[in-house]
This record gives sequence, C-alpha cells and structure tokens, in this order.
Amino acid sequence: SQLHDFWRLDYWEDDLRRRRRFVRNAFGSTHSDALLKAAVEYGTEEDVVKSKKTFRSQAVVNQNAETELMLEGDDDAVSLLQEKEIDNLAGPVVLSTPAQLIAPVVVAKGTLSITTTEIYFEVDEDDPPFKKIDPKVLAYTEGLHGKWMFSEIRAVFSRRYLLQNTALEVFMANRTSVMFNFPDQATVKKVVYSLPRVGVGTSYGLPQAR
Repeated sequence: SQLHDFWRLDYWEDDLRRRRRFVRNAFGSTHSDALLKAAVEYGTEEDVVKSKKTFRSQAVVNQNAETELMLEGDDDAVSLLQEKEIDNLAGPVVLSTPAQLIAPVVVAKGTLSITTTEIYFEVDEDDPPFKKIDPKVLAYTEGLHGKWMFSEIRAVFSRRYLLQNTALEVFMANRTSVMFNFPDQATVKKVVYSLPRVGVGTSYGLPQAR
C-alpha cells in the first residue's frame, strides 16, 4: 500500500561541474512497463495476466521544481526565486534569431529572443523532427518555452556543435546551464553582445569580461 519515491540526479552543478544532488523524480517507475512488454512479446497469455495483476500503477508525485533548486544558505538561488516572483515585465526585443536548444537526447528548433533584461526561447512545435520526439523524453527537457533573466546569468561560454563554433552555453545562478546553437558565427557574436558582461570568475583564471 506504500507509494514509492523515485529519485534522479539534479541538473544543479557545483563549481567543478559535478552533479552531486538528487531530487525526486515525478516520472519514475519500477520498470513495470518494460517487463510487461517483455512478457507480451516473449511470454504466454497466462504470464501476461499474472504480470498485469502483479504490477500496479505508480502515483505521480507533484513537486515544485524551483523550490527543490533552492539550497539552504544559497543566496543566489534565494534571490533568483524572489526575482522570478517580482519581475514579470518584459522590455523591448533587442535581438531575435532562429536557434536550436541543445539538451540531452533532444535538439529542438525555435526562436531565441533577447530583451534588455531577459532571454526567451520558444520551441517550434510544428517542426516535423520535434513532433517525432517521445513525449516522455520531452518531460525531462527544460527550456522548451524558457525564460532566463540577465540577473541569473553567471557565465557565458562559446561551444562547438557538430564541429562548428556556432553554439553558446549560458550558466545560471542556480547552478544549471542552457545551450543554444545558432545559424552562423556572425549571429553568435550578435547574441554575445546582447547579453550582459559576465565571465567565469577569477577561480578559473579568466577576467569578468566578454
């Protein structure tokens, strides 16, 4: 009669980019679906009936993801949550460009818009490759309709995507990051100059500049 708690690695990273914390996984399971499928494909009809009786559905645990990101004593995370609650105003769009959100297992086309205070990404849900992605995978993909404030940004790194220097990875105050790929290097430069002046800090030996 007891419900299971399932856990996964959080997206939060420490200064050495280690993921050292677990959070509850609302989409976790005891892999009953996979076992049942195997029974259907390789077992007898009697096995299938037994499997259905044995496996019971798991209740989805509703969690507030933003609350779980907040660490005790983490001033950056606390201020981040306060800013998200207070500031819902968007300024004029400074730059808008086609972009791809690069996430584990998912590459999603969309539009990246930058205002004077925020970054927005809207995925193109009509894109044929996007429609083919398993909804269970999309449930784990953050930023498909994303909004990030300039005050959250702590570092911006240039990245290579498919061996081309056309991507950027943006690191946030809550120890997460988001990566975008752009059509060409000229667009990358425009995006960088539209973002706030941030660096990676003296602990990495680099100045706080573009």
